[in-house]
Amino acid sequence: MEREKAIEKLKKLKALAERGVGGERETAMKIYKELLEKYEISEAEAIEDAVTKHWFSYRTELEEELLIQIFYKVTGSNKYYVYTGQYKRRKKRGCDCTEIEAAEIKLLFSFYSQEMERELKAFKIAFWNGNDLFPDKTARCYEEPQGSRQRTDEETRMMKKAGFYTIFMDKRKPPRGLISDGQQGAEED
Repeated sequence: MEREKAIEKLKKLKALAERGVGGERETAMKIYKELLEKYEISEAEAIEDAVTKHWFSYRTELEEELLIQIFYKVTGSNKYYVYTGQYKRRKKRGCDCTEIEAAEIKLLFSFYSQEMERELKAFKIAFWNGNDLFPDKTARCYEEPQGSRQRTDEETRMMKKAGFYTIFMDKRKPPRGLISDGQQGAEED
């Protein structure tokens, strides 16, 4: 094994030894120490992180924007790569970073993509309510809402947040030609 390959393997083993659990952690640390001795590499040399290209997957355009922003936050660089490999449908973006920065990017992306999804849920509720995107009695399949169920604390919090979002929305109306006759009559009442 070449010295550079050994150092790369050592970096991965060190990362696994630090983030792994149980036996995985112990085994990685044991192999790490054995390789240090075998290739006569100092620990300082082994943990020195080289900057290399790392690829990260995303699902939606919003997640892509979030990922690129996280690249910028972690590395301080706004340079990134677009995946153009054999499977072009794969949604990947890459950046030059260290192994530690790559781990931080994965952690932050995982956390903030879930947070963004939660906030978007509240925003959607606010948008639907603020723009009155619910059927009225003139709708063909309208049914009176049945009794309400008890909301969880999280649902209550989400509804309060949606209420605040609604306050600050523009609430623009579509052109009159797009509103059906039944809706116009109901608006005028």
